[in-house]
Amino acid sequence: MAGDLVLITGATGMIGFKTLTILLEKGYTVRAAVRNQAGFDRISALPSVQKYKSQLSSFIVPDITVPGAYDEAVKGVKYIVHVASPLAGNTKGTDYEVSLIQPAIQGTVGILESAVKTTGIKRVVITASVASIASSARLASGKVVDENTLEVATKGPFANDFAAYSASKALAHQASKDFIAANKPAFDVINIMPVFVLGRDETVTEASSIAKGTNGLLMGPVLGYARDYPLNGTSVHVDDVAKMHVLALDGKIEGGQDFLAAGPDFGMINWAEAFEIIKRRYPKEYADGVFGFDGIAPPPTTVSRVDSAKAGKAFGIEFKSYEEQVVSVVDHFLELSGRK
Repeated sequence: MAGDLVLITGATGMIGFKTLTILLEKGYTVRAAVRNQAGFDRISALPSVQKYKSQLSSFIVPDITVPGAYDEAVKGVKYIVHVASPLAGNTKGTDYEVSLIQPAIQGTVGILESAVKTTGIKRVVITASVASIASSARLASGKVVDENTLEVATKGPFANDFAAYSASKALAHQASKDFIAANKPAFDVINIMPVFVLGRDETVTEASSIAKGTNGLLMGPVLGYARDYPLNGTSVHVDDVAKMHVLALDGKIEGGQDFLAAGPDFGMINWAEAFEIIKRRYPKEYADGVFGFDGIAPPPTTVSRVDSAKAGKAFGIEFKSYEEQVVSVVDHFLELSGRK
């Protein structure tokens, strides 16, 4: 309800910031938990939040893995939207237990532990992932993944950052379920589980950073950086994911549910189709050599199917297409490059 206080974590990232802007637009008062004031200053200076700054405040949580890290941050809030989690590709070294897995688990369980110490919290919405319930191998099998799927790979050693990230999301998801079952808090929890998230990332303010995060899976090859390994072909627009987080606060949505977020047709995409989309939608820029994909082989795609019909029905969302996702990112890139 408009005016209610929401604590959001992860607002300095793509999903978190878009969720923050929608919360503000809907009239919520928002407290953003950030690692440092500089991070908050950066997002509070972005165009989308300017007319809502009176609704927005910060709370510094330097280390989300410290016991009681959120104890003060949660006081007085009605809702929590927990987006923050370590991302694949942002880790140093290969000690994934330290860099990815434990921070993901401790951050999620930690905010729930803090929430049970106070009163008045009605719901916690957590950004989980399709990786919370389905391993890369399960996705690559082509069999449909839905909210009842549970086939994960959480045992190391891990071949790369993404394998460890997938394990971290699965373990954090299970840890949150275990916590709720053991503690039976007064609030309920809803998990939003996106596939690869694409779309305009307003936290990116320079063209050289357009490949930040999962947008890099799209823009890397588009700009001529070859990817020769197959990637599961399933994606969703960031706008739809953020919208789901906000709509999930509505008491009409029953708590204790998981919702997958994937584009139309089981989220199925062919990553290389972006090349044809760009040729058709941006003929002048393509002719001018703005994009570098002519010199590389098309990036390979593994067929994956993720069923987000449950979310579409519950939230009334018509998920945006892969073409809309591509155009969203490329438009932003051209704007930042001074070409649009």
